[in-house]
Amino acid sequence: MPFFEVDAQKCKRDNICIDECPIRILIADKETGVAKMRQGAEDACIRCGHCVAVCPSGAVRLEGMPFDEFAPVRRELAIEADAAEQFLRGRRSIRTFKAQPVEHDVLARIMDTVRWAPTASHRQPVRWVMVEDPARTREIASLIIDWMMYLREHDPETAKRHNVAGLIAGSRKGVDLVLRGAPHIAVACCDGGATWPAVDSAIALTYLELAAHAHGVAACWGGYFTYAANAYAPLRELLGLGEDERVQGAQMLGYAKYRYRRLPWRKPLPVTWK
Repeated sequence: MPFFEVDAQKCKRDNICIDECPIRILIADKETGVAKMRQGAEDACIRCGHCVAVCPSGAVRLEGMPFDEFAPVRRELAIEADAAEQFLRGRRSIRTFKAQPVEHDVLARIMDTVRWAPTASHRQPVRWVMVEDPARTREIASLIIDWMMYLREHDPETAKRHNVAGLIAGSRKGVDLVLRGAPHIAVACCDGGATWPAVDSAIALTYLELAAHAHGVAACWGGYFTYAANAYAPLRELLGLGEDERVQGAQMLGYAKYRYRRLPWRKPLPVTWK
């Protein structure tokens, strides 16, 4: 199979795939009008799959992308604006979790959805570590407290900035103020060669949070975890991080202990209209 192929019998010569190509490497054949890739442009293709996905007649194929895995868009699943607004406004950062773990199949489906998070130039640089075992998550919480105790002794200024004294005191009382008792944590990592690691990871983490919300799974951004994972060797070793990898963020995951009944107030958004 050629790298880019169009079924001339199915092609409507509508140029939709040409118009939608983000880097403009598709053109219409002068004789047949069928879309084709510019000569030698294979290396420039970012493999976003837009050409295959947008073609109304299903005429386009791209090497290495099985057409059967381009799921059709089901219009009956479209979300009305009011429902979408409530869904987005109803997302909460949850800090009180049930001890009950989330089923593996649910976690796997949430993570699979994250594959569709947009990334710069479609590079998809984010690697994930999913800490599924609640006992391992508790071990991580303990390691973060160890790191905080080290900070308090060797870098008191940073320790004060992170308010580690209160977190350590809570831990000694059996209260997890670091991972909030969440049974799982999903960790987003990028190596040093990524172009926009912080942005790509933040978008992917947001996709993860919203996908979890759709499945009734609560989430919360793990700020203390992220600090520790980039600074504390024992935690990095436990996570299996490479020397050049940096944790860009994490989401604690689990079932919420309480259900919210109302959408909270937010201050008006500052927008300058031009």
